[in-house]
Amino acid sequence: MRKWPWKVYGIFLTILVFSGLEDIFYKNSSFYMYYTILVAFDKRYLLFLAFNIIANLLNVLAPLVVFCYAFDIRSSLKFWRICFFVRMIFDLVGHHYDVQFIKSAFVQSYAYGFASIGVVLVPLLPSYLAHYFYAFRRRMDQSPSPA
Repeated sequence: MRKWPWKVYGIFLTILVFSGLEDIFYKNSSFYMYYTILVAFDKRYLLFLAFNIIANLLNVLAPLVVFCYAFDIRSSLKFWRICFFVRMIFDLVGHHYDVQFIKSAFVQSYAYGFASIGVVLVPLLPSYLAHYFYAFRRRMDQSPSPA
């Protein structure tokens, strides 16, 4: 029962991730309208849209890996190691809408801009910790102990 905070966080993250997926499919969401308008003016924004969709789909794996870590479920670590780096890359390049939102928040005020960064980053950071602990656990377990 020592990993119960991870289990609670896994439930929170599941709700968060699936509500983010709703933006992709709900035609009246600000996300959907943002990309519809941008793509109408410049087809290059289809690339940003694709990166954003891939990032959101990869984030669906985040609650899964948190639960695998919390319940000590053993699986293919090679898959989770690759997924860790791919997820990190697409989280860096796949959030054009969020970056624009944060930039506009900084125009309004620095406090609002930093709060926007916190709202975007803070909920996902523990998932990266759990993902790292889970994917690289055998390397840590197999490292030689100090003499």
